[in-house]
Amino acid sequence: MLLTMTEPELAGLDVSEERFTTHLAYNSGRFFPELDSSASTVRIVHHFRRHHSQLLELEVSDGVHSRRVIYKVPFSLKHPDTNDFESTSRPRLFAENTPFTSGLLEFRALESVEHHFRALHDARFGVITMLELMERPYVVVMEKSPDRDLKSMLKRATRFHRSFNSSSLRDAFANTGAWLREFHTLPDLSYTASRHEHRDCFMDAARSFIDGLIQQLGQHSYFERLCHQLLTAARKHLPEQLPCAVVHGDFAPRNILVANDSRVTVFDTRRRWKAPLYEDLAYFLMSLKAPGPQVRSQGTVFSAAQLAGWESAFLGGYFLGSEDSYKPVRIYECLLTLEWWAAINFRQSQSSIRKKIELALSNRYLSRYVSQLIAEI
Repeated sequence: MLLTMTEPELAGLDVSEERFTTHLAYNSGRFFPELDSSASTVRIVHHFRRHHSQLLELEVSDGVHSRRVIYKVPFSLKHPDTNDFESTSRPRLFAENTPFTSGLLEFRALESVEHHFRALHDARFGVITMLELMERPYVVVMEKSPDRDLKSMLKRATRFHRSFNSSSLRDAFANTGAWLREFHTLPDLSYTASRHEHRDCFMDAARSFIDGLIQQLGQHSYFERLCHQLLTAARKHLPEQLPCAVVHGDFAPRNILVANDSRVTVFDTRRRWKAPLYEDLAYFLMSLKAPGPQVRSQGTVFSAAQLAGWESAFLGGYFLGSEDSYKPVRIYECLLTLEWWAAINFRQSQSSIRKKIELALSNRYLSRYVSQLIAEI
């Protein structure tokens, strides 16, 4: 059963920088016993304000040792309208949870991930140390990792940066696939709910995304043909009862940290759903092959050979070299791309001229991308 709580009034919540700096100063000795808390000072390093969250990075130091801590507020007070995840009528694979409970879910999920992967003693996998869960509102407090995120590494690995060490990056992709395989063995949490366990659920979702795209873009014959091809492939390659696991839900390069030895650490999960495990695999591949720069440049940022090599390393790490399950992953890659394609078009009504040009480029690229996936299946 999903955890719920009464949504508090935004105006009554204290998410000030002063609250968190005071909290860290008071608890630094408990969090980090090697620090001399009587001589410690706290400073703000960054304050990131995103659409659906705020991240405050603090550093505590006693002059000899220093540690960095992240305070994550899982909703926005600067843009309160963005906390309404159901504000548009676009088709969705599943409903978002209320932002006011997401901090609680995320802390419990990340705490369980930390305990599991720490106990493995596997050099391929790192962990993030969870420090505390604050209340009113729920704020996740965790130690900041010094490792780079995979998204920033990819920015340095474009076809225009030939000096980048591609071998170490392939190792990181292989370890990322292995990490996800291990993650999918974790048991349900008390609030985990099941969804989309059957092939018919896939069919219904694909149909709803296609209908949404027809509503926004027209091109009825093209999308109907695409829908027929995808559903035919699903009937052929997906079992009626789909293999499910507790999914990460946002398994993308931005949420994967990579150390110098290619060790990977993953964060930003709530472990809310037990769902087809293909979703995490497909979402990662879509995030890799169709990020904003690749879409806007019409596929010139990363070469086909680069993407194929990284994908092969990732899927090889997950499936341990077997290619038997690659076609179901492709089918789900189509599904999640259709959802994203519909989402960006449902937002276009309030766009500027520049945004409309970007949307046209996105539509062109995503059309080619989905067609290529269908052809590969």
